[in-house]
Amino acid sequence: MKTNRMIAGALLAGSVAVAGLGLGAGTAQARPGLPVPADDGGWGPPRHWCPGDPPVQTGNLQVDPVRWNASICHTYYFVWQGMGNVSNVVWDGDNPPPKPGPPTGLYCDPPFLPPTNCRIGNHP
Repeated sequence: MKTNRMIAGALLAGSVAVAGLGLGAGTAQARPGLPVPADDGGWGPPRHWCPGDPPVQTGNLQVDPVRWNASICHTYYFVWQGMGNVSNVVWDGDNPPPKPGPPTGLYCDPPFLPPTNCRIGNHP
């Protein structure tokens, strides 16, 4: 009787572990169509929109839609919040503004306590 319970418990634990592996692979995938920030020091490659294409996703099309001439094609970039010229996050044109430098602030090296390794400057 105890042997049957142990076998049943082992099978249940194994099936839960295998199911967990399957769920992990499915939830780690990115959602297609969302802008992916570039980590190349610039704004990333230019993007293109033409009449008939789906709306450019700004994160909230009700509050922050792209406002441009919808009868012509556009080259655009995703920029930081508040830096866009046709929405808060979209720059229309071939000349986006330069990325600002790193923020200046108080930075502390580990260990943080006591705070003796702190300085004011740009983020390293």
